Amino acid sequence: MRRILTIIGLEVLAVTLVIVAMSHGVTTDEAKYLLNIPYPHPPLLRGIVGITRFLPGQEFFWRLMFATLLLQAVWFVISFLPDREHTERFALGCLWILSAAVFTLAGQILMAPATALFALVFCRLLLQQDEDSEDMAGWIALLWLASLFTAYQAILFVPIVFTVFWRMRLPLGKKLLCIAGPVLLLVIYSATNPFAVASMVTAGEQNAGAGTLFDALRGTGRLWIVGGSVVLSILGTIGMVSSRRWSLVLSLLLVAAFITVSFRPYYCILFTPLFIAGVAAHPRLLRMPAITLVLTIFFSAFIVPRSLPSFDRSPARVTMQTLAANRVTEGMILIAGPFGHEWQYESSLTVRRYGPRLIDSSRAVICLADCPEVRWRKNWRILPGLPVEVWMRTLAAWKK
Repeated sequence: MRRILTIIGLEVLAVTLVIVAMSHGVTTDEAKYLLNIPYPHPPLLRGIVGITRFLPGQEFFWRLMFATLLLQAVWFVISFLPDREHTERFALGCLWILSAAVFTLAGQILMAPATALFALVFCRLLLQQDEDSEDMAGWIALLWLASLFTAYQAILFVPIVFTVFWRMRLPLGKKLLCIAGPVLLLVIYSATNPFAVASMVTAGEQNAGAGTLFDALRGTGRLWIVGGSVVLSILGTIGMVSSRRWSLVLSLLLVAAFITVSFRPYYCILFTPLFIAGVAAHPRLLRMPAITLVLTIFFSAFIVPRSLPSFDRSPARVTMQTLAANRVTEGMILIAGPFGHEWQYESSLTVRRYGPRLIDSSRAVICLADCPEVRWRKNWRILPGLPVEVWMRTLAAWKK
């Protein structure tokens, strides 16, 4: 009964976090996956998400799926310590749930949490590998393939996957096939879709030009803290070094190096499965579970509010809802200035980049940059009370 109540409680938390996330609107990155935009990631998971594009409630469904998987993964985390006392297993599960990364990213439709869950499985295989795992080599290779075709960042955990396969009593050729085969397929896919690779390089270049090396390292350190709410961050890092789990250490360094050159706040969760594995590899770190939990709750209460996304509603959602309320239900919408895919997702009409020649065939113009040509045209009026400048052709003029 206690487990059932815990499952229900976690699901209530998941729904709550989903409602909060939906009140903000869809971000650019989320819109890419909901619309199945073919960059920057490989097609597996975003393709599955994109298939549901025309189903009602698509956003709510996937937010709930991501939140549920992330929070209910606590039961898998507890299995990292099958032979330890209940208090230690409970403490490890709480370290996962109370991680600021898990708490703040639950309910967001991103590939980073999915990659973290794949990494969590690989970490479990690393720490609890037994003879039966050799019989599962093919399935583990498929899981490795699925993780790589979900997000390029899965390659950061290749030291763990390499160690898992290398310890198996398998022929050398089969080991290499299981490790390198999925990577080779990813390379082949990338060669046929250079735009995805180019977008990854561009993102790195944008981060490189955003500040000094010290700024990049400070940002990485901040995500290291958020990934484990300080306590798990410290214990996990100490645990993987003390237990000499060098594959964990190497993956930790790869994640840190990647974030340094391509910073995104949601990459903090890539640290979390490594921290969990570090603590599980050196369980004596949990010999004072009560103090551990108290400190984790204290730091989480301080970090989580500062790590949550903005509570401001998305300008795209507010604008498109206002246009729909003004009976803009047909035609084309033009947007002046740079804009993200969230505008495309929120609109039921075709969205195109602004051009003066397109004004006469459009129903509305959204000015994220200066668009003086529309201001002097007859039968156009500005919509008040919106966070951006929006011009709408009057219904009578449109019907003509």
